[in-house]
Amino acid sequence: MASNETLPPNDFDDVELSGNDDDDVVQHTPTSGNKRKRKEKETGDEGDGGNSSKKKKTSSRSYVWDHFSRKKGNPNKCNCHYCGKELACPSKSGTSTLKKHLELSCKAFKAWKSTNTDQTQTVIGRDGGDGSLTMYKVSELVIREASIEMLILGELPLSFIESVAWRHFCSKAKSYKPVSRRTTTREIVMLYVKKKVAMKKILGKSQERMSLTTDIWVSNNTGESYMVITAHFVDVDWKLKKMIIGFKHVTDHNCGTICKVLLECLAEWDIRRIFCITVDNATANNTALTKFKKTMKLIGDDALVLKGEYMHMRCDAHILNLVVKEGLTEVDASVTSIRNGIQFVRSSTNRLKSFDLRCDAGTISRAVKFRIAFEKMEAEDKLYNDYYLEKVDGEKKIGPPMSSDWDAAERLIQILAIFYKSTLVLSGSTYVTSHKMYNEIINMARNLTTLNTDTFFDEQLKKKAIAMLGKLKKYWDPFGEGVEMNRLVMVATVFDPRKKMKFVELCFGKMYGLGSVEVVLLSDSVIQILKDLYDEYSRANLLRINGGSDSMPSSQSQGSWSQSQEQDRSGAYERTINKTGIQLEDMENLFDEIVKETCIHKSSNELDLYLNEAVETPHLLMGIESDVLDWWKLNSGKFLVLSLIAKDIFAMQVSSVASESAFSTSGRVLDPFRSCLTHYMIEVLMCTEQWLKSEISINEKGLSTIHELLADQVDEDELMRGNLFPLNSL
Repeated sequence: MASNETLPPNDFDDVELSGNDDDDVVQHTPTSGNKRKRKEKETGDEGDGGNSSKKKKTSSRSYVWDHFSRKKGNPNKCNCHYCGKELACPSKSGTSTLKKHLELSCKAFKAWKSTNTDQTQTVIGRDGGDGSLTMYKVSELVIREASIEMLILGELPLSFIESVAWRHFCSKAKSYKPVSRRTTTREIVMLYVKKKVAMKKILGKSQERMSLTTDIWVSNNTGESYMVITAHFVDVDWKLKKMIIGFKHVTDHNCGTICKVLLECLAEWDIRRIFCITVDNATANNTALTKFKKTMKLIGDDALVLKGEYMHMRCDAHILNLVVKEGLTEVDASVTSIRNGIQFVRSSTNRLKSFDLRCDAGTISRAVKFRIAFEKMEAEDKLYNDYYLEKVDGEKKIGPPMSSDWDAAERLIQILAIFYKSTLVLSGSTYVTSHKMYNEIINMARNLTTLNTDTFFDEQLKKKAIAMLGKLKKYWDPFGEGVEMNRLVMVATVFDPRKKMKFVELCFGKMYGLGSVEVVLLSDSVIQILKDLYDEYSRANLLRINGGSDSMPSSQSQGSWSQSQEQDRSGAYERTINKTGIQLEDMENLFDEIVKETCIHKSSNELDLYLNEAVETPHLLMGIESDVLDWWKLNSGKFLVLSLIAKDIFAMQVSSVASESAFSTSGRVLDPFRSCLTHYMIEVLMCTEQWLKSEISINEKGLSTIHELLADQVDEDELMRGNLFPLNSL
């Protein structure tokens, strides 16, 4: 609206927009001037005895004057209450112009009329670049759906829909009457079922395998245990996706229960092909996955990759936590004393001000500054020293921190810096991390080895480095006896086009020495895993192309295909010679002979071709990282089989952070005010919230939504059946 528009009056809710008001309008018909004068004279005589002042007063009896206001000082001009437009309204011309404006031109009035008469929520938005207004009617169904999505995304109590706040909002916005809590609960469950059916259909048509992460969470409010299961995959647009497929209530943490819940969840989603499962280092998880592997083998030969040998992936975040705890063992008392000092400073405002006065800010580094401030407090503040004399559970508090405690903390900071970057890199769940893990393992191992062997560092630092390195090798030693490293993390590095096999061999050489037996064994092992993966995916791809009929491996089929093409070409060449009697040269045959002589054609399949090609060296701006998924998306036509392997490799999760991040949400969903929710309703709220957030994120990025993918799938099915674009319509 314009800035000078006139707002509608407050009592517009009582205005009846019926056509009955037209009876009050004086209809002027074309008459002669004498008849008009005679009529006006008669009207004046009947009304007030011919008072001239009364004759000059303008009449405003039509219903349009409820929506227009005459301008002060100029009664022949008026303004619309809705759009602010100025119109001419001389008393002798009637109100037909004003009626036409309301009924035909004023879109703002139409929106107001629809809101107050049809009881339909109306939104006025600008359509196009010309700034014109377009009226949109929002149905009650859309408003109710938006309401339940607000409850889910905002993690609000279900009783909020019946609260005074929500009812007041609906009344103020002139929206529909809110439904009951029971109806809202039913609609939330219906939304969950609807989205689940749509995603099941998409996943059912997907060619990719699922990688899973799972963990168990115990509610602080109810003491109940819940097992979350998150699926990860790379979709047709080569985007990494994750979705919670289960938030199941479990009665215990036994291996049998974990295996049973996992199998039931996969059966519920009709997921039959698994690539990798990432769990923490609990003993129950190890036994549960062993049982899970045996059961999955009974489903089919293609249920697991390489017979499930590399299915179990241990969470790197838990391993890093164990490694760091190993270094904290000897300095636990020193760290505790410093923490007690921090608690004393933060316990009151006066103590914090006293601490700030002792900080000589701007002259020394952060750590040394605080160290000096605490030392000043120990020497000057009696309350600070008395604080450590207090007893907790019958024992005196540790502290105050001495000089040796500060030295130990500074040494620990030097070691923790090694793990800080690796933790940030490997803890992601929305981007690909599998191809980065082995690089971070080598970095941590070599840096700890440097601290252990360098004579510059003190003996205390070396002892901590040795302890951490021992814990690191326990879980990530490829030759470990008790816990062997999953070698798929090495294979994932090979699928990075910037590194390939050359980078893996470099890491082997740095760790074990160039030419050592370990380097040869690991290199041969990685190559063999690559070949096994390629053969298995080639057979599966060939079976899918042939519609399920068994045939030879892809490499053999490619060779047979080339051989048949060559035979057809040579046969046609021979037929030409037999018919014409003239010997002709074929440049393709000549080139094939040159290739054989010079050994130009070295690669017999995609794997050899990929490994023999030079590594990619993309030129990117500083701070921008190359996206491996984009590279494989562009080269998927060149590497048909390898691209299928790459999708599953990059969907593999090296940490269970994706599942554990759901626990922060579940803590808010199952707060003290919602502790009476059923187990099924908790799963509905948890899963639906994650699905809605993912869909909102996809919409903001402009990617394919669930509904678009489902529509594409329906169109593809129709095309396969020949129902779309039939031949007779062309």
